[in-house]
Amino acid sequence: MELEGQVALVTGAAGGIGSAIARAFVEAGAAVALLDLASESLNALETDLRASGGLVLAVPADITQATEVSSAVNLSLAHFGRLTCLVNAVGILRQGRVDAMLETDWDELMNVNVKGVFLACKYAVPAIKTAGGGSIINLSSVSAFVGSIGSFAYTASKGAVLSLTYGIAQELGPFGIRVNAICPGWVDAGFTHQAMRQAPDPSLLIAQAREAHVLGRMAAPQEVADAAVFLASSRASFVTGTALNVDGGFMIKR
Repeated sequence: MELEGQVALVTGAAGGIGSAIARAFVEAGAAVALLDLASESLNALETDLRASGGLVLAVPADITQATEVSSAVNLSLAHFGRLTCLVNAVGILRQGRVDAMLETDWDELMNVNVKGVFLACKYAVPAIKTAGGGSIINLSSVSAFVGSIGSFAYTASKGAVLSLTYGIAQELGPFGIRVNAICPGWVDAGFTHQAMRQAPDPSLLIAQAREAHVLGRMAAPQEVADAAVFLASSRASFVTGTALNVDGGFMIKR
């Protein structure tokens, strides 16, 4: 029960990685507020976690709207009494080459992946300060370091999340708030499943994903969640301003 007594807000909680993180936090003893725009999936996750004894609260909200994020944080505080951890697992994927990508796709990607992380931090930080400190964990990606054709915008957004992490780690350290990022490689969830549905040959895509990692496979969402539990726990008490690659050797192979 490494997170017993902690109260976490997980954004993007209905997604493949976000839901795995929420589940892992509950299993580690934390109370968890679940934030996502997909209210049906969010409510199903809340029901499932409560059935297993978890202390959870679904707070449907649009991460790009300041009033909704502020309200979600306030609802979480009213329900649990305090907030000690924020996990930003929110994110979307929009693809296109630089000379062909629609401006609306760029704006949507940046609004969710970057502005959404900023807003969650903006409204959660005062509560974490009041609690006497805690941690913020932002989901970046190995894409923050490595470009790929058709994904320049996603790369830019995840690079921004990483830079934001470094910047606010510097600001919040004196308040006892640790801020770190997780950079996964290919994960057998979310965007990978989306790409598989769109690929002419899904089996070829899976083979490429396996080949990209030294360990010869993609990550399970639980493996990313385990890293988040570590960063939120006292075992990471002297870890801040760090990007933790959970990438199966993707970066060293590149």
